Amino acid sequence: MGKKEVGKLPIFGWVMYDLADTIFSALFVTLFFPLLVTLKGGPPFHVGLPMGAALMLAGILVPFVGAVADITQRKKLILLVFTILTCVFTFVTGFFSLVPMLIAAVLATLFYHASLDVYDALLVNVSSRKNVGWISGLGTAAGYGGTLVGIAIAYLVGSFYGYETVEGIRIVFILTALFYLLFASFTFALVPEKSATRIRLPHLKDALRRVVGTLTRIHKIKSVAWFLLSSFLYMDAANTAIIFLFLYAQDQLGLSVFQFLPIYVVMAVAAGIGSLIAGKVTDRVGHKKTLYAVLVLWTLLMTMLYVKTNYTTFVVTGIVGGALLGAIWTITRPLLISITPAHKVSELLGYQGLTEKFSGILGPVLYGYIATAFGFRPAVIVIIVLFLAGAIVLRKVKAA
Repeated sequence: MGKKEVGKLPIFGWVMYDLADTIFSALFVTLFFPLLVTLKGGPPFHVGLPMGAALMLAGILVPFVGAVADITQRKKLILLVFTILTCVFTFVTGFFSLVPMLIAAVLATLFYHASLDVYDALLVNVSSRKNVGWISGLGTAAGYGGTLVGIAIAYLVGSFYGYETVEGIRIVFILTALFYLLFASFTFALVPEKSATRIRLPHLKDALRRVVGTLTRIHKIKSVAWFLLSSFLYMDAANTAIIFLFLYAQDQLGLSVFQFLPIYVVMAVAAGIGSLIAGKVTDRVGHKKTLYAVLVLWTLLMTMLYVKTNYTTFVVTGIVGGALLGAIWTITRPLLISITPAHKVSELLGYQGLTEKFSGILGPVLYGYIATAFGFRPAVIVIIVLFLAGAIVLRKVKAA
């Protein structure tokens, strides 16, 4: 990571991608893809399965892509390709019947998740060791600003086409793709990238060798290995909570999209505030200590929701959980960067992406199965166990 401070424009450019991709996360992943599945007659399992498949495929792809990015320094080009592919498949998802729709959703979500790890690697281009947590927090906070943009889009479309109609969701997906591209353009224009070279076949072969080599030696970088296992667990819990958030409210409390959106706004604001606070705290207290406290609080919070689910406990869980979710995204990036050799940042962020994406197979599929068989509330145990296990494993990490 560079020691010199960079200007405000590159930081602004990096932050704007977090805003862009969170519009997709809010409108596609959390709200309207799950709703579209139910409108087309699919069970909760049909929500979890394509999300899990997309995460698995992204997990296979990202370490190799990260190695290519480290070798060529063409992070922005790779990010641009993934961004365009995400937007194309988001644009068309609403036009298909159930099975083709699920395939398009897999591809949109695949390239979305693949883009996140390349974007995370660009953090080293705009930060130093003393402000990496703060800048990461700015990005996460801006991301929840993207959630608010997404909610505004949902309200606007819903007022004309209805909140739970196929036609309305189709318009939402089109606008999601367009706004994603609009805000991401700031990243491509403003974030600096030094000494980039053209991607050629020898680079791809070298990247493959590096991935294989890192796989065989990663157990020797013990703190990284323990951290990857921890992130496997707690990111799985977080992704599962995001995917089933609205369906849980619909099932347990009978909330419509219109009734859920105000709660989602408050959660997004809380997440933005939590991101900024976590960014300051993690730079001062330490990344590991801050993340450990966040995971313990998540475990207690989800246990409360499992013991008693009503409107009050759901709103409290949403507000506090929103702040804690913002903190997780903020702290994960600088913690991994702090324990990773500088020449392997993109590649090991790719491995973190791999563990996160592979973990995303387990949680959503298991939660979807239990929710289908036994109900949404018993399925919360899956999230509790994953957060708790992530906290226990994190204790093994020796922070830099």
